[in-house]
Amino acid sequence: MAQPNPQEIQALSQSLRRIDTGLMKGGDKKTGQRVWYQGGEPYFDIVLETACQDISAPFPNCINWCQFTLRGQVLLWRREPAGLQTGETEELDAPPMVNFYAASKTIRNEASLNRDFVNLATAILKSRTDDPLLLEMGRILAGNLEQTNGCGMG
Repeated sequence: MAQPNPQEIQALSQSLRRIDTGLMKGGDKKTGQRVWYQGGEPYFDIVLETACQDISAPFPNCINWCQFTLRGQVLLWRREPAGLQTGETEELDAPPMVNFYAASKTIRNEASLNRDFVNLATAILKSRTDDPLLLEMGRILAGNLEQTNGCGMG
């Protein structure tokens, strides 16, 4: 994947819209919630799970995990056990009618961390200064990328 220019990063970032997660499974409803963003491209979405109910101004340790998908690539991050991993989805290989359903996404993990994709995701997230949750996730990814030596999740 060629690295987008700053204007494309800004356009991708601004295309993200929060989606109603009422039908999503998972997450501990007592202590937190899942938040889903969908971008302006068919294969662009972000799902985060938080450890807090109030996500209007997330504080450190509020986000438990994140899945960032763009153009057939995926980034997975989790707080416990700590890890950062990249891979590919089968979205671009499957028939369009199957890909209509978000739950049909299959992920193939990569052997090593795709640092370029992590940098791209970080740039997109950090461009959303109007959304504290996305901005915090961008900060988390930037910090994790600095700490990793390219090994990904254990």
